[in-house]
Amino acid sequence: MDQICFVMPLENGMTDDARAFMRELQTRRSEYEASLQGGGITKEAWFLTEIPTGDALVAYMESPDLDRGLTMFAESQEAFDLWFKRRLAELTGIDLNEPAEEGLFEVLSSYEAPAGVRS
Repeated sequence: MDQICFVMPLENGMTDDARAFMRELQTRRSEYEASLQGGGITKEAWFLTEIPTGDALVAYMESPDLDRGLTMFAESQEAFDLWFKRRLAELTGIDLNEPAEEGLFEVLSSYEAPAGVRS
């Protein structure tokens, strides 16, 4: 399973807008799930944190083929995906219409409990 976690600093003054974006994402749950499933993303979580330069969004994703999923999302012209990419760009200045460079992130450590050990 491929994993990725990345930090996206928010533009100044966009913290409340980031919270509103995530609330809206939950109201559009069926579109959100369809987008993730279409790209083969099996798990995604978003967090808000503070870094030395201000607030930031942290995203975590899992997929059997993350490179393929991220490329499909970057190239997608589906209405929900375009909305998502536009909103994220407004918040962070990051354009997700460009596919991520392969090997952009290096996983240094990962652990998953064996199926029989999980509670």
